[in-house]
Amino acid sequence: MKYLKNLCKILLFCMTLVLTVPAGMQTAEAASSLAKPVLSKVVNKKTGVKFTWKKVSKATGYIVYRKTGSGSYEELATIESGSTVSYTDTSVESGETYTYTVRAYNSDGKSGRRTGLTITYLAKPTLSKLTVADDSVTVKWKAVSGAGKYKVYRKSGSGSYKLLKTLSKSKKSYTDTSISPSTKYTYKVVAVKGSYTSVGATKKCTTSIGSGVTLSSVAGTSSTAAYYAIESDITLSGTGGGYHAKLVIGTGAAAVSFGIQFDNYAVSPYTGHAAFLVENVMSNAAGGQTYTRFDYDSSKYASTDTTYHLMITVSQKGVVNVYVNYEKVGSVTNTNLANQTLYCWIEGSARKNGDSVKAVFSNIQIAQQGVINEAPTVSYVRKATGISTNAAVNASPSTITIKGTLSGLTSSQDWDSAYDSCSGYVRFY
Repeated sequence: MKYLKNLCKILLFCMTLVLTVPAGMQTAEAASSLAKPVLSKVVNKKTGVKFTWKKVSKATGYIVYRKTGSGSYEELATIESGSTVSYTDTSVESGETYTYTVRAYNSDGKSGRRTGLTITYLAKPTLSKLTVADDSVTVKWKAVSGAGKYKVYRKSGSGSYKLLKTLSKSKKSYTDTSISPSTKYTYKVVAVKGSYTSVGATKKCTTSIGSGVTLSSVAGTSSTAAYYAIESDITLSGTGGGYHAKLVIGTGAAAVSFGIQFDNYAVSPYTGHAAFLVENVMSNAAGGQTYTRFDYDSSKYASTDTTYHLMITVSQKGVVNVYVNYEKVGSVTNTNLANQTLYCWIEGSARKNGDSVKAVFSNIQIAQQGVINEAPTVSYVRKATGISTNAAVNASPSTITIKGTLSGLTSSQDWDSAYDSCSGYVRFY
């Protein structure tokens, strides 16, 4: 009996202890079941530093802490949502080092916090307009406070960025001389300090047309010179199954053309693509034509709605050379053009009824018997039904456009069977 009385006294004493535990101690004990947030990453963004962590079960919100340099943590922000797991700190200064950590909380209390993630904030560089010269592109930027160096990257078209140069913090410009003519580039500048980097600042440009092979450098009367030639800046667009813009040199019985052609009926792999196409017409008889496509800039294809400088030349021996952006891309031979009086013209064509074309030719120059004419005069214009042009006989327009939607053909006719009825021609004296 005495044993039972003592046991009851002990139980009563324990219950009294539990009931008299301070409220703060009860809260801390309950909060210990709320896990410390796992920190994910801290990165520089355009507007500041973005800090992220993983969601904590049963958390109703989070408290973000920050310390500057070697200072102490201070409460930075309270987030009243258990599903929000990131915070962007916009109250940062470029070149300063920050460390971030976070606690989860709910109605029972707060979790502990983990060792923080550290970063040096670097502002995004500010780039000025790119300076594009014939043989270079210059990138300039404003100094970024705290940067130890800068990295300059470049990509061509839709390709990947490649590092061009790492520069000291005193540099605020870079001139790129490793460019190609008539190429779309994007430049990116990144500020760096140790292992930390800013957001990259980017600017785009298209380089100037290069100074490679020009009409004046190849025209002449020697057996290998461009005895006849025509060059122009050309832009092609259109709709439907096929359309093209071409430069042509020839007679009424034989000719050679070079231009941009889009064709849904082309042989593979050119089906449904634009390409740089040579049509070599030895004669108008069936089977008297051959077709050759030439690559440019390591690509099988050309692009519509893009301006290219094209040139085609014919020597007295009938050797034909073709050029894209002042670069020779191929050669064919047409002996029926050798030692002949030839004519130069341009044409824009659509394949069949309902197809449209817009072929724009500018800066047209021709060479006849080795003599260059920088402003050739129109001698002849012919237009298929639905096709129009701004060119007129005896005029010398700086830009000629051949455009329209083809009509007037039967369902069985197209540019393979009724070529003249599909095209607009402009010939020059």
